[in-house]
Amino acid sequence: VIGGLVIMAGITVANMKKGVLLHKLILLELVIGGWQSFNLFWQRPIYGWWLSTAAVGLHISTQLHSVIAWMKLRPFLTPRSSAIFIGTVALVQPYWILEIYATFVYFNNTNEVLFTKTRPLEVLFRDPWWVASCAKLLWVIKMYCEMTLREVVTISPRFAVMLVAMFLSIAFVILDILSVTGVFSDALPVGVNPFWKLALVFKCCTDTVILDDFKTALDKIRMYKKLGMG
Repeated sequence: VIGGLVIMAGITVANMKKGVLLHKLILLELVIGGWQSFNLFWQRPIYGWWLSTAAVGLHISTQLHSVIAWMKLRPFLTPRSSAIFIGTVALVQPYWILEIYATFVYFNNTNEVLFTKTRPLEVLFRDPWWVASCAKLLWVIKMYCEMTLREVVTISPRFAVMLVAMFLSIAFVILDILSVTGVFSDALPVGVNPFWKLALVFKCCTDTVILDDFKTALDKIRMYKKLGMG
């Protein structure tokens, strides 16, 4: 996880534009998302403290991703849809405060019950906005660009990479659901499941490959097509 995020942070720094808030938030998402990976270097009790403390940054990164998705799609959202999107992201934050506490007491052997109750609910408070964003983007490509998906990825290989990363992230979200609902319980105990972290890496990849909002990116593709036809 940390290796991928560090590489993407470097790419972001190399391509970000000065004064663009969206680019800064993407960089922040990458910087704070990978610290938990360093737990491998510690033994207990430091292991538990590091894992649970660094999880704060990891959870903030996942929520920041939802904000970034909203900012990228905002030009294509109605005021009502935009308010519902970002408003519901704000409304679920109390759950993440509880989850941060549950993670801390679980990995420090203080309360091993609470986390087993809250962990299966994470996907409901983390991923609906991302799945909705993916569906909305595919609809926008079809309706706004007046181009096929094949034409878009042919003109812009960046979009091809982004779409592959998008689908991989959703695949890992599904694996996470299967894991926390007990399908993989024998091999993957609660709290050690890597799938949602891998999903985060691919989510971050979608942000890094195309730093700008989707309207700006799609306008460039439309312009390129018109120039090619002209």
